[in-house]
Amino acid sequence: MPNVLNERRLNEVRYVSMADYVRQMDTLQSLEDKMAFTTRYLLAYGTEQQRDVSFEQAIHIAKLKIADASAALRKQKEIVIPDESVNPYLSDEEDAPYRKFMIEPVAYLQDEIRRISEQESQYALTEERQARIMSLQLMSAALSHDFDGSISNRIDAIDVNMSARTVLDVTTRLKSKLGGAEGLEKAYQDTKPGVLSKMFGTSSVASHNLDEAYNAFANPNHALYGDMNSLDKAAKEYLQHAFPDWNPREGLMNKAAIDRLSGTKKARALLSYNILLCVAEQKKAEQVYDTILAANAELRAERQAGLDDPNAAFQQGVLENADEDDPLLQQQAEEEYAANFAAKPEEELQDDGVEVE
Repeated sequence: MPNVLNERRLNEVRYVSMADYVRQMDTLQSLEDKMAFTTRYLLAYGTEQQRDVSFEQAIHIAKLKIADASAALRKQKEIVIPDESVNPYLSDEEDAPYRKFMIEPVAYLQDEIRRISEQESQYALTEERQARIMSLQLMSAALSHDFDGSISNRIDAIDVNMSARTVLDVTTRLKSKLGGAEGLEKAYQDTKPGVLSKMFGTSSVASHNLDEAYNAFANPNHALYGDMNSLDKAAKEYLQHAFPDWNPREGLMNKAAIDRLSGTKKARALLSYNILLCVAEQKKAEQVYDTILAANAELRAERQAGLDDPNAAFQQGVLENADEDDPLLQQQAEEEYAANFAAKPEEELQDDGVEVE
């Protein structure tokens, strides 16, 4: 039975960790539910000092999971999908909030705080509802400090530092599959060789390479920091060592075979298996994530450039207010608007003092 959200369940959302967020997101079916849950989870981040990640990192991870969902929908859609689209099954107007979250998450969250607060004010002010409104007000106050763009800039900075971003993303995915930060740490410690293995040096080259790649991936001082390909390669080689008949080209191996192992061999195989899963998910989502961000940032820049030009802004107003039932007026408005961006003839460029080669 699909996991469907309702208002009662949304009101019960509490921040635990981003690994918990990812795990719960993966149980939801529709992008609408995923977006609603994401909104409440981020707003529940609160002003607590002790969190597993910074608020900016939490927003980045949430945007990545929305890109996960978008990638799945894009795969189902058979028509050409605009790069800026998040949910290709929605109209531009319906998709606008999703796109806003991807490129202007702070502004999106502020909009949602206002919407939810207005919705709450329509009902009797119970103690529980009053606590929710207070929590929203505190978050609104925290977000209002973004008047200088400091929060937004830190969010954008995460996207620029690709190695650190990849480590954050893949590690969060691993945590979600292995029981959080403690579960991931235990899964890794279980791969360590026992006393006898250390004494007689019986650990395989493949297990040594897996350990090296795993530690290098998260080490900012290592040349392989954030290198998914190196981590992926070491995980595949260990599974091939444990299961010589397995061919990676035929797809991910059956986990049931791993469950029949025991000891450190099973622990290493499980870690390798989950690494392959997470790297595959990350690579699929990254492409869609970057495409959506770049396309919407470009559209936003074009819109802002148009608004900075008084004549273009006026023509945009003409275009928007043209009588849709009169095709001649609509065509005229479109031509006048497009003329603002048309290349000037050579003689006009020369008159403006611009050399034409």
